[in-house]
Amino acid sequence: MLAAGKNMGHYCRLCGRTRPNERFSGNGHRIHVCNDCAKIPKADRDAIEQEEEMFGFMRQSHISDKNIARLRVLSASDNSRIADLASLVLDVAKVKPYKKRRLKVLARERRDLLEALERTGLIHVHHW
Repeated sequence: MLAAGKNMGHYCRLCGRTRPNERFSGNGHRIHVCNDCAKIPKADRDAIEQEEEMFGFMRQSHISDKNIARLRVLSASDNSRIADLASLVLDVAKVKPYKKRRLKVLARERRDLLEALERTGLIHVHHW
């Protein structure tokens, strides 16, 4: 019997599920990708990871200079969704890199960015 709150197995960083050890290959254990997600084409896996990376930038209390450099690289991506999200987060970082009162400043100064955040769903992770 497991103690309360304890899960056996490993967490897959692509699908977000906790899976039993048998659902991971030897390499999958190390990179935290289950066998099902390992079958996804590499370009699609990269897109999922990059999208999660940008959602992570919005959760941070400060979008740093290194984050901004990474966003510039992602905004030149071949994947149009990734490029659009990266350019949006980059614009937000230029206006208000710190999370405190970010939405209030965007509502007052850059209403278009706030509406774009709402359309893409990036505004929902801001409150975490």
